[in-house]
Amino acid sequence: MKRLLKISSVTAALATFALVGPGCNKVKDFGDTNVNPGATSTPVTSALLTNVEAGIGDYAVSIQPGQYAQYFSETQYPGTSLYTAPILSFSGLYSGDLYDLQNIINQNTDPATKGIVGSAGTNANQIAVARILKAYIFWTITDRWGDIPYSEALKGIANKLPKYDTQKAIYEDLIKELKEANAQFDNTGTKFAGDVLMNVSSSTATSVWSAKWKKFANSLRMLIALRTSKIYPGATEWAATEFKSALNDAAGYISANNENIVVGYVGTNYPNPFYSNYVVSARVDNAESKVVTDFLSNNNDPRLASYGTTPNGFPYGLDRANAVLITSGIAYILKGPGTAATDPVNLLTAAVVTFARAEAAERGWTPEVAAALYVQGITLSFAQYGYTATQAANYVAQTNILYGTGNLEKIGTQRWLATYPDGTQAWAEWRRTGFPVLTPAPYATNPGKQIPRRYIYGTDEYSLNGTNAKAAAARMSSGDVQDSKVWWDK
Repeated sequence: MKRLLKISSVTAALATFALVGPGCNKVKDFGDTNVNPGATSTPVTSALLTNVEAGIGDYAVSIQPGQYAQYFSETQYPGTSLYTAPILSFSGLYSGDLYDLQNIINQNTDPATKGIVGSAGTNANQIAVARILKAYIFWTITDRWGDIPYSEALKGIANKLPKYDTQKAIYEDLIKELKEANAQFDNTGTKFAGDVLMNVSSSTATSVWSAKWKKFANSLRMLIALRTSKIYPGATEWAATEFKSALNDAAGYISANNENIVVGYVGTNYPNPFYSNYVVSARVDNAESKVVTDFLSNNNDPRLASYGTTPNGFPYGLDRANAVLITSGIAYILKGPGTAATDPVNLLTAAVVTFARAEAAERGWTPEVAAALYVQGITLSFAQYGYTATQAANYVAQTNILYGTGNLEKIGTQRWLATYPDGTQAWAEWRRTGFPVLTPAPYATNPGKQIPRRYIYGTDEYSLNGTNAKAAAARMSSGDVQDSKVWWDK
């Protein structure tokens, strides 16, 4: 979470690249392992990948969008949950994770270096993994801001003032990248040695390893396509066509909990982000929202015991005067101060993918049975937290949960619950579907008093890449404000 809050200008970052050249600049514990021991300037691509993957769980537990999705409440210093304009820029992600991934691609493509870095795995396998992770990260960035630097980004001094691509163009290219990455894997070559995301051993066959990556990519394709359902609602339009293409791909998709994409943390050097906040920083500024706990308890949902430290969520959207009056019984997120440094974080689960399939079926995009997938999604989410199929069946049998009427709302609400605590995805899905129905913070301070629809561009973008930032802002109906909607949200 910290890395998403400590970010600077993309153009400043590009200027830095021109001065210091490529390399891993986020995790100092690597020391000299990001430098080739043969004294060349070629980085060790396995170290770059490990560094990216070790922190990628931050995207799945980002606090600010989680507050917009009403997963979390601020307990002491309300601001974000009252919708104050965020002073954030996306560029630190470019100079960090995205630049490292682009560096992997460049080193494995350049004839002068591809032989050297090939010791970490087949060039094709390294490039394919980097492309999939780049697509995932760019997806989370564009969904927060809208139009962003994309096609001209990550080129160093070759283009210090990248244009802002339209989100439509970005979405189309993300799908292309994921398709091509899947086709690029060398199933008989060597695995990417720096990969710690897929949780395989050194003895795992390359074909098994690449199969896990392909399922991840196909699952992302389905979710990305479905996110454009407002723009392309029809069963023969782009969204449905791309969704079905991924669904029917021979490589498959994530459909069981043992296929979930889980970020495992090793402890001190790479700790769980909630551990960093609750334990290392000793901060308890955020708690599980009463919006979540009320929905769970009102529907006899056993996940109530797993989503926070107590059944009593913190009221959402209070100002400081009222928030500080609550001093006990606070439900901290997941394990709260009891979080271990090595506790894993879910990046993408079978339950979430199954709910996406249920919605696509309900919309008539696929011939799958929506009702069965809805139940399957709930069962998978329950099992993920250790609850039984019988408990899931009893839950589904309740009138408020039973499939049959208001199905899109029920699917959307259950996906919101299953996505917890991934605020980035939950906020995006709420903007797309309107489910669950959320009431804005009672003490909202933004002009419209409504839940924000996007992040605004950072001030440094205007000062350092002003022409392109202004052009992007001019494309939005209401300008660069929180109430403007991104392309797929119209």
